[in-house]
Amino acid sequence: MSNQMPETRRRHLSVSEEVESCVRPLSGIKGDSSSDGYKSEDASQTNGRIFSEGGSHETSQRPRDATISEIGKIGSVFIIILEHVISSITLILPTPLIDAFTSLSRFIFSFFKSSEVKYDNLISDKHISMKDKVLSKLDKLKNSQNFSQICHLNGFEAESHLVHTQDGFKLTLHRLKPENNGYTSNGKAVYFQHGLLMTSDVWCVMLNKDDNLPFRLCEQGYDVFLGNNRGNKYSNKHVGFSSDERKFWDFSIDEFAMYDIPSSIDYILKLKGISTLTYIGFSQGCSQILSSVSINDDLNHKIDKLVLIAPATTPKRLSNWLLNSIINFNPEMMYLLFGRKILMKSVIFWRKITYPPMFIQLIDLPNKILFDWNSVNIDVIQKMVSYYHLYSTTSVKCVVHWFQIIKSKRFQMYQEKDYFEPFEYPTDTRIDISKLLIIYGMNDSLVDIDTLVSQLPAFNKQHFTQIKDGKVVGRREVVIKENGEGVDDKELNVFGIYGHEHLDLLWGRRQQENVINNVLDFI
Repeated sequence: MSNQMPETRRRHLSVSEEVESCVRPLSGIKGDSSSDGYKSEDASQTNGRIFSEGGSHETSQRPRDATISEIGKIGSVFIIILEHVISSITLILPTPLIDAFTSLSRFIFSFFKSSEVKYDNLISDKHISMKDKVLSKLDKLKNSQNFSQICHLNGFEAESHLVHTQDGFKLTLHRLKPENNGYTSNGKAVYFQHGLLMTSDVWCVMLNKDDNLPFRLCEQGYDVFLGNNRGNKYSNKHVGFSSDERKFWDFSIDEFAMYDIPSSIDYILKLKGISTLTYIGFSQGCSQILSSVSINDDLNHKIDKLVLIAPATTPKRLSNWLLNSIINFNPEMMYLLFGRKILMKSVIFWRKITYPPMFIQLIDLPNKILFDWNSVNIDVIQKMVSYYHLYSTTSVKCVVHWFQIIKSKRFQMYQEKDYFEPFEYPTDTRIDISKLLIIYGMNDSLVDIDTLVSQLPAFNKQHFTQIKDGKVVGRREVVIKENGEGVDDKELNVFGIYGHEHLDLLWGRRQQENVINNVLDFI
C-alpha cells in the first residue's frame, strides 16, 4: 500500500483531487509553508465550494436551437405512434413469432462478427471447467420473471410487502429475512434503493452468488429490504388511477422524495420494531434519499448509516451534442418526443425478440453515445444476465426533471414553469447523518464527486481511498478542526474506483474488492 498519509488539517483540495492524491506526491501543491503543503481554511468553507475539472463553461448551442426544435416537433408524433404500435404488438405476439424474430436477429448479428457469437464462446477460461453449470444459471437468471425467482435460483427465499404512500401509490418492497434463509438475525435492517429505469432485480443478478451484496448481508444476519419506485413493474398500482391514465405518470424525483422513500422507511421500521436502519442507494437511489432527508427532518433520526454507490445528484452533461442541445434549449422537449406518460415501454418488445449478444450491443452503443461509457469492466456473459433486468418503466417527467437539473447545474425540484424559480434541495444544511460512505467510479460521467460533496454538510473526519485492480493503492485521512479542538462525530468515507464507470459498480468484475467488502466494513 503506498502513500498512506493521515493528516490533521482543513480540506483545501477538491474531493477528486484528494482521491487522486492518494497515489501521487504532494510536493508542488500551492499552500502555506507547513510540511503538508496545504493552505488552512475556515471550517465553514469546507463543503461550501463547487469544484470543477478544467473549465465548466459550455459552448453556446444557439445556432442549433431552431433546427432541434423542428426535429422534435416533426419526429414527436412519429415516435409516440411507433411506441404505441410496438407496445400493442408486444402484448399479442405469439411465441413462435417471437422465436422467429430472435432467429432473424441472430442471423443478422452473425454478419457483424467474424463468426457467430454463441453463449459458450462467451465463457472465460476460468469458467471453462464449469461451463454447463454457468450456462444453465445464465439462462435461468436471464429468463427469471421476478425477484422471487432470482432469489430462489441463488438459494434464497424472498417475501413481497405492499407499502401505501400518502398520495395513493402501492409500492412493492422485497424482503430477504435471515431467519427464513437459515441465518441468525442480528436485529438490524438494511434498505436498498435502485436507480433510474431499474427495479430491485438489479441488486441480485450477478452470476456469482457472493457478488450480490443483498445476499451477503442476509447471510450476516441483516434483514434486507429492497425498494421499488412508483411506475416500475413491481409498483404499478394506484388507489385512484390506472397506469393507462396520464395522472398516474405525473411524478418526478420530488414524489420519490416526498412519498416513496419516507413511506418505505417507516414501513420497515414499524414492521421490525426498530428505530433506525442503514440505507444503500445506487445512482438515482442516492439522489432520492438525499432529497428526501433534506425535506423530511425526521428521516435524519431514522438512518444510522448512509451508503451512496455511483451517486448522481448533479451530472455535468451528457456526451451527445444533440441531447445536450435539447437540454440547454428546453428539457421539456422530451414531452414532444415521448408524450406525457411512460418512457420507452417498447424496450420490452426488443428484449423479447432480439438475439442476446445483439441485445447487449443495443444497450452498450447508446450508453457510449449518451454517457461515453465503454463498459469494459463488465464481462459479456454477465451483461447477458444483467442487461435483461436493466430496464423497467418510469415517467417521462422523471427524465425531464433530470434534464432540468443538468441544465441548471443545481440539485433542484421539478420546475413547472420557466417563470417560477425552482426550490433547491437544502442538502448541505438539512442532512444530519453522522456516517456516510461514497463509492464512485473515477470514469463515471454521471457522477461529479466534487459537486456532490459540496452539497453535503461538513464532516469532521474524512477518509479518501483509491482502489485500482481490486487493491487499495492509496489512502488519506483528513481531520478538520474547529475552535482548536478535534471533533470526530461525523465521518465521511470516499472510495474512488480507478477506471470504473456507472454500471461497473453494480455488475463489474472484482465486485467484492471494489464494493462489497468496503460496505461490509462500513456498516
